[in-house]
Amino acid sequence: MAIGDVPYHLPEDFERFDRMITQINEAKPAFTIHVGDIKSGSVPCSDEYYGKIKEYFDTFDEALIYTPGDNEWTDCDRESCGSYDPEERLDKLRQLFFSNNFSQGHQPIELSRQNKVEGFEKFPENSTLQKSGVTFGTLHVIGSNNNFQSGEDALNDEFYERELANNFWLESLFKTAKKNKSIGLVLVLHAGLNYNNKDEKNGHASFVSLLREQVQDFDQPVLLLYGDHHHFMMTKPLMDKTGKTITNFTAVQVFGNHDIHSVKIEVAPENPNLFLIDPFYIKGN
Repeated sequence: MAIGDVPYHLPEDFERFDRMITQINEAKPAFTIHVGDIKSGSVPCSDEYYGKIKEYFDTFDEALIYTPGDNEWTDCDRESCGSYDPEERLDKLRQLFFSNNFSQGHQPIELSRQNKVEGFEKFPENSTLQKSGVTFGTLHVIGSNNNFQSGEDALNDEFYERELANNFWLESLFKTAKKNKSIGLVLVLHAGLNYNNKDEKNGHASFVSLLREQVQDFDQPVLLLYGDHHHFMMTKPLMDKTGKTITNFTAVQVFGNHDIHSVKIEVAPENPNLFLIDPFYIKGN
């Protein structure tokens, strides 16, 4: 299952989130993925709120794999969010959700984290695992232009450091998939990517360029799970240099915001597209 951008509207969404968790538990997926944004851009970024979400994550019967969105740290300097320092809130997220090698959930699974790689000790949120012959990987690429600020006075130290880590991890995931002879690769991140990598103000540009290169060099299906814009849809957004669709890449945006539903993903080796993708509607939501 894949979810994201929930819960947003409080306190009523806590009841709806409970319903979602109950119905996902009844469906008994191998694990659930949350693609980021555990709150709206106006909910306070408090320790108490983060702790409450962690408690919710641990009510998933199976593992819950989470990657951060922008709302839980880049937007935290807003007055409505508590006027926090965004990077301090990011540190808090890392301490709370990524302090060991295991996912969230009642039965967490072990993950290989990027902070075990020399030079990238700061990035435990980027992780990978192998399941059903498929390589899965999370990447901390977010909305709000990936926290890239334009303008002469912009300070982008955090962005450039995380960009380097994400690009290294993206390449590593493809190398791992090839080494393990994976039948497919699933990439998990928050951002609705801007695929115009020629835009100098695009905080996703270098990541998209590398993604295009790596997908074309990989013979198996690649599935990107993301959130950010809150509408379920499947697209083929990657094009080669001639403008042709890169057919082994599929992007799936999950439900979110007012639509507290999930997306069911099955690995079907007999299917040439490998991944079977269906909306999983939560009754009552």
